[in-house]
Amino acid sequence: MRLALLLLSAACVFAADWKIDYKVDKDAKANFDTPLTIAIMDAKGAPVAGANVEAVLTMVYMDHGEFKYPAKQVKPGIYQANSKFIMVGAWQIEVRAKKGSDLAAKKFRHEITR
Repeated sequence: MRLALLLLSAACVFAADWKIDYKVDKDAKANFDTPLTIAIMDAKGAPVAGANVEAVLTMVYMDHGEFKYPAKQVKPGIYQANSKFIMVGAWQIEVRAKKGSDLAAKKFRHEITR
């Protein structure tokens, strides 16, 4: 019975056809608070407002764990997270977004050089 409920719950979540992009200040430095701006648009190009969004940072070549930062909506379809890249190097930024039964995630690679 529990397995059936779990499968039913999983079946009610749908991968959304959203376009996700991000922006980090080109002067971002390691070990400083860094605003991360995330834009989310639906398949028709309309902003996805009111989603639960988080940015998850992990180093590409080292295992320092995940650093999760919730993002707050600053205007429809635009979210901002206050993140921190703990050191110089290659980072993966994964944006995870959920609204209702729709969810989407996208991974990006970002280099911190100083």
